[in-house]
Amino acid sequence: MHIITRNATARQLEAAIAQNHKDLFFLDARIKNGVTHQQDGLCWTYTEQEGAGTILFPALSDNIAPLNTMMDFYQQHQGKNIGCWSLQPAATAHLDVLLLARGFQPGWQPCWMVLDLQTINTSYLSPEGLHIAPDNETPLHTITALPYADNNSNGSTGLQHEDPAQVQRFVATLNGTIVAQTLLLFGGGVAGIYNVGVVPEARGKGIGKAIVNAACLYARENGYHYATLNANPMGRPVYEQLGFQWIGDGLTWWITDDRLQSRPPDAAETALAEAVGKGDMAALAAFAVADLNKPLCNGMQLLELAVHCRQPASAEWLISHGATCSALDAWNLGWKDRAAALLAENPAEINRLYGNFQYTLLHAAVDKNDIALAQLALSAGPNLQITDAIHQSNALGWANYLERTTIEAMIKAYQSAQGF
Repeated sequence: MHIITRNATARQLEAAIAQNHKDLFFLDARIKNGVTHQQDGLCWTYTEQEGAGTILFPALSDNIAPLNTMMDFYQQHQGKNIGCWSLQPAATAHLDVLLLARGFQPGWQPCWMVLDLQTINTSYLSPEGLHIAPDNETPLHTITALPYADNNSNGSTGLQHEDPAQVQRFVATLNGTIVAQTLLLFGGGVAGIYNVGVVPEARGKGIGKAIVNAACLYARENGYHYATLNANPMGRPVYEQLGFQWIGDGLTWWITDDRLQSRPPDAAETALAEAVGKGDMAALAAFAVADLNKPLCNGMQLLELAVHCRQPASAEWLISHGATCSALDAWNLGWKDRAAALLAENPAEINRLYGNFQYTLLHAAVDKNDIALAQLALSAGPNLQITDAIHQSNALGWANYLERTTIEAMIKAYQSAQGF
C-alpha cells in the first residue's frame, strides 16, 4: 500500500520528488534487465543494452569509497551515457567536485514544480475534438513525431506496461488521431508527471495543458494530494497556468561519451582535481611538478575547474605553478584588470576559442549578458566572423537569438565604426 503525502513542506515535497525519481529509474532499469544498487548513501542504475546509468540523489558520508566502486563498474561495463541527479544543496559534501574530478560535466538544472491537487481546475476546457484517456496498451513507437514515443520499445515493453496502480500513461487523440501522451508514476507519496509530449502540428492548442490536467485529475481521484514534475524554461509558464508552483531547482551532471574507457582519470588526476575544486592548498602542494595544463577527463582545464568552483586561491596557485590563465578565466574570477592586461599583452587572446562550443570571449559576454565584458572584448578588436562549433553562429547571431539587445547594438556600432 502506498503512503500518500499530505500537508507537506517544501523540503518534504523535494524529498518526495527525489523518491519518485528513484522509483522511476529503478523501475526502468528492472524492465530492461539492468543493474540497480542502493547502499551506503549511493543509489544508482545501469542498463547494459543502452550503456546508460543514473545516479540518484547521492547522500554519501565522508567515505567516498562506494563512489569509486561505482565509477569502476561504469568504466568496466562501457558506460557512455551516465547522469547524476541531486537536490540543491546536494546531500553529499562537495558532490560537484567529486563528480567533475571523475569525468562528469556540469548539466542543466531541473526545475521542481508541485501542484496541490485540492486546488486543481476541474472545469478545464479541452480543445474541441480532443479525447484523453488512461491507456497503457496502445503502441506509440511508430508515431515518430511524438516526443518520448520511442520510450515504448517497439510497443512490447516499457513503463506503461507495469501495474496501473504504480504507472499510468495517458494518450490524447484529436479527431481520432494520436497527438499527445504523458506518464504518471505514483511513488514517494506523490504523483510524478513525466514524458509530456505533443506532436509538432498540434502544439499551441492547449493540448499539453489538457493532458497534464487530465493526469492530475486522475491522481486526485486516486487519493493523491500532490502532483510533481520537472519543467524546462519553455514549459514552466505553461505549468504555472495550471496552478503548479516552483519549489526549488536541482542539479545534474553528465557523461555522454566513451571518456571513461578512452581517457579514464587515474587516482592522481582525481586527487589533483579534488584539491583544486575544494581549495585544499595543503593537498595541492604535492602536485607542484604536475602538468597543470593537461585537460581533465571531462575536458576542463584545472583553472576552469577552479573558476567553476569559485576557488581563487586554487587559481592563483595554479597560475604560479605554470597553468595558463585566459582572459575569460581572469574575468570570471573577478580579476577584471588582469583580464584587460592579458588582452593587451597578447592581441590573439581576444579570438581564443573556449570549451566544447568553441566560442569566443565576445560570445561569452553575450551568453552572460555581461555588458562590461562585451565592452572589453570589443575594445580588443575581435574577429566578428568567428562562429561557434555547435550553432555555427557568430557573436552577433547569439546576441540576436538571445535578445541581448544592448550588446547587439554595441556589436553593430562596432561593425559600423570598422566600416563593415
